[in-house]
Amino acid sequence: MGQAKQAKRQRAANRGGRIFALRPMLVLGLVVTLFAGGAYAAHGAFCVDAAQLSAAADNARLVQRAAADENAQAQGKARAEDKQREAYEWFAGRSESGLKLRGAVPSEEDRQTLLGMVKAHFPDLAVEEKLKVVEGGPPREQWLGAMSFSLKQLSHLKHGAVRLSNANLKVAGVAKSAEDYVEIKKALAGPLPAGLTIRGDDVRPPIADPFVFTADLGANALSLAGSVPSEDARKRLRDLSRELFARPGFDDRLQVASGAPENWGEAVMAALRALSRLERGKIAMSGLAVSIEGVAPDQGTAIAVSYQLRRDLPKIFSTSESIKWKEARPPTAWPQT
Repeated sequence: MGQAKQAKRQRAANRGGRIFALRPMLVLGLVVTLFAGGAYAAHGAFCVDAAQLSAAADNARLVQRAAADENAQAQGKARAEDKQREAYEWFAGRSESGLKLRGAVPSEEDRQTLLGMVKAHFPDLAVEEKLKVVEGGPPREQWLGAMSFSLKQLSHLKHGAVRLSNANLKVAGVAKSAEDYVEIKKALAGPLPAGLTIRGDDVRPPIADPFVFTADLGANALSLAGSVPSEDARKRLRDLSRELFARPGFDDRLQVASGAPENWGEAVMAALRALSRLERGKIAMSGLAVSIEGVAPDQGTAIAVSYQLRRDLPKIFSTSESIKWKEARPPTAWPQT
């Protein structure tokens, strides 16, 4: 009996031991299974993210390539436009003794036509030309019209240049005379040849040395002659003269010129105001020297006019006065009866 119970307990203990021994293996298997499942899920998520990143990178590369292609096309177009502009840069410059020609012409025939124009406008000038035949550019008739117009303006200059960039013209220099200055300014104001645009106008009037201005006041008229620095200055003098002098006649023979001394406008207005107080007279300005002569209605006015002119002239100007006045008439003696 005792042995039977002992044998039964032993068998139970053996079963418990086997069960206990299996528990770590079950736990280990569960852990392995869970880990394997998680790793697989993580691997799947990683693969999805990698695919998305790869697609985004491909898209970015495509966008960059498209932008680079577009930029290259734009740069190529700009270079082509620059080359076109450079190809039709044309220049003519003159001095008192010679003429230089540079730039492009559409054909050898056009080159010969251009040289014929140059000979017609500048028969006495030595010509140095380095023209190159380059195809393309503006239409032939438009180009020839621009050439003719440009050379015509250059013929009005004592020295200067004309530059044509495709259909854009720049003109700079000093006019040969007051009449040439008026002509070139009128031409540049239009109308222009078809397609031509004025992009620069730096034409200056001829230099007057000395810079002379006169105003001659008679009994019935005022005459202005000599030089003025601009058309605006001429207009101001005309307006001031009409305001100061009540004369039926007015003669304007002024011409625009360069070379006016500093404060010239202030000086000439002071001189005209002094002249307006005389019955007749003349003012003359040559450089920085101003003179006034004439007849005043009385001695007091004569003295006042001389003082006024010296006071109002800018300090850099000098003045001389020769003003007479009318003698006071003695009272009329009535005959005695």
